[in-house]
Amino acid sequence: MEAVRVESPTVTIKPGWASWSSALHKPHPSPAREQLGIPNDRPVVFSGHQPIVFHAGILAKLIAQHQAAVRTEAARVWIVADQDPVELETMRVPIGLGSGLSQRMLQILPEGSTPPGVPSVSLPAIDPVEIDDDRIAEFASYLRGYTHETSLARQFANATIQLACDRLGIEPPVLLFASELLTSDSLWSIVERVLDDPHACVGAYNAAVDRHPRARVRPLGLDADRAELPLWGLRPGLTRVPIDTKNFSAFDRASIAPRGLLMSLLVRSRLSDLFIHGTGGWSYDEITQEWSRDWLGIELAPMALTTATERLELGFAQDEVIDLDQASWTHHHARHTPGLLGDDDAQARKDELVASIESQKQLGQDPDADYQKLVALLEDYRVRHHDELVALRERVAHARANQKQITLANDRTWPFVLLSDQQLTGLRDSVAAALA
Repeated sequence: MEAVRVESPTVTIKPGWASWSSALHKPHPSPAREQLGIPNDRPVVFSGHQPIVFHAGILAKLIAQHQAAVRTEAARVWIVADQDPVELETMRVPIGLGSGLSQRMLQILPEGSTPPGVPSVSLPAIDPVEIDDDRIAEFASYLRGYTHETSLARQFANATIQLACDRLGIEPPVLLFASELLTSDSLWSIVERVLDDPHACVGAYNAAVDRHPRARVRPLGLDADRAELPLWGLRPGLTRVPIDTKNFSAFDRASIAPRGLLMSLLVRSRLSDLFIHGTGGWSYDEITQEWSRDWLGIELAPMALTTATERLELGFAQDEVIDLDQASWTHHHARHTPGLLGDDDAQARKDELVASIESQKQLGQDPDADYQKLVALLEDYRVRHHDELVALRERVAHARANQKQITLANDRTWPFVLLSDQQLTGLRDSVAAALA
């Protein structure tokens, strides 16, 4: 089956451009920027992600960051969360089209080369395997071009961002890695604030977490003689270690990295003028704002939201990409709800009869005459709309027969390297238009 374009990309931007422009209207120099090699003479717009081959929703952040910088002459920095363990050995790719659609995990790195739970910063750069999928060949080539990097995180982040920017026709941002944030004396001073009163820090952290249960952030452990700190201990080739007040001294400064919320606090307090999040960060960083306010008494730089949905061309026309539950609901209710098929007259008459039946029941009267009229009305409606109801039933059968395939076709999280040049151009233009 020939591939069929499913839909144009949808883009979400919050708040509007005026707020972005206001945040980036003047520079806020800081020692931390200078210590980390970030431009200190202009506003700085941040975004970032883990060092993985991300989907179009994350790519939209990169595009929006570029647009914001071009319009305001701001600098761009992409923070790489290299302190997190991520799956880098394989990449999920679709196979086939339409009713023959399936997926497989494509081996990118040698099997067993990335031990479970080990952060990518703690692993060396690795030569990719020979890949038997032309769609991934370009990315593999970029990976090979960064095997000189000092960590697997740096290799993947550089390859991914450079490839994305090359395909989009934009300059790449400065890359900053979470594991190097605390080399800045200015940012390390915030860790010293943590150590000055761990219970105050963690208490404020947990209180903010409790106020936002939907963000699904785990509170830190806290008891009378021990506090779990918002820090990770990094070890070459090994899993990361949660740092607390008992084991902090076992780690030197170079092997300590911030956890997610502290990473955001460091960046938004002393490095960025605007931070562009996706949907996940937009949710959990409300915790960071409240924690910073309650614990340190400071307001963080503003944040923005950018995300997008772009699906692969996987052999389903747009009207075939049907959610089974929705199709079943529509078919069932259409038999009893003329308005769903645009028969407004029959719907109005049905509503009158239903209201009359309910009124008669409440008055203790026999509603049988109106009930028979209702049955006759619906029978007549179904005869007149027979073909449309049959089509809805066939949609249910199609959705049921192709449920797994349609789920894959609806998936918005395929790696961006699988998108066509036309789709990438469309996404770039759609993000620019959404910021207009």
